Amino acid sequence: MSKYVPAIVVGFLVAFVVSAGFSMLLRSAGVSPGMTPMFIGGFLGVFTAYIMANLAGTKRGKAATAEQKQAVLDFRPEPGKAMLIVFREGFVGMAAGMDLLIDDQFVAQLKSPRFTAISVEPGGHQISMAFGGLAGKQNKPTLEGFIAAPGEIIAFRATMAMGALKNRILLERIESRDTLTLRLKPMTMIAPSV
Repeated sequence: MSKYVPAIVVGFLVAFVVSAGFSMLLRSAGVSPGMTPMFIGGFLGVFTAYIMANLAGTKRGKAATAEQKQAVLDFRPEPGKAMLIVFREGFVGMAAGMDLLIDDQFVAQLKSPRFTAISVEPGGHQISMAFGGLAGKQNKPTLEGFIAAPGEIIAFRATMAMGALKNRILLERIESRDTLTLRLKPMTMIAPSV
C-alpha cells in the first residue's frame, strides 16, 4: 500500500489545484462556479492517481552499452550457451514496466519498445512476465517454457492483449533473424541484471 501513497497525494493535490484554479477563473469572469470546478478537479485528481498507481512498479532500467547491443545484433552467443532475446512492442501499457524473470530469477524490466538479452545454459527454461504496481492487478502474468541448445538464438516478442476483465501478456516466438534485426535495431537495449 505504501507505494501508492505518492499517487494518492498527487491525486489530491491535482484535484485541489484544478478545483481552486477553475473556480477562481470562473469567478473572475463573473460566473458562479457552482459544483463544476469540484467535479472537474475530482475527475482529474482520480485520473492522475490511477495513472501514477499503475506506474508505481516501474523502475528505471540501465541501458546496455553500444558493444553489448551490437553483440546481440550480431547474434554471437557465448560459447556453449544459447542467447535469449526478449523484446516488448505495442502501445498498450507502454510506459508501465514489465518484469522479466527467467527460471524465477529477475532479469530486467521492459517498457515498450525495449529489449534485453542474456546467455542461458542448454536445457529447459521458463520465462515469466508480469507488471508491478496497480498495473499488475489488471493484467494476467504469463509463463512460457522453452528448450535451449548450445549456440541457439531464441527470441520472444511480448505484447498486450486487451481482455474484458483482465489484459493478457502474450509471448510469441520469433524465428526469422532478419525480422528480429529490423525490430531490435531502433530499440533501446536494457542491460540484464544477472
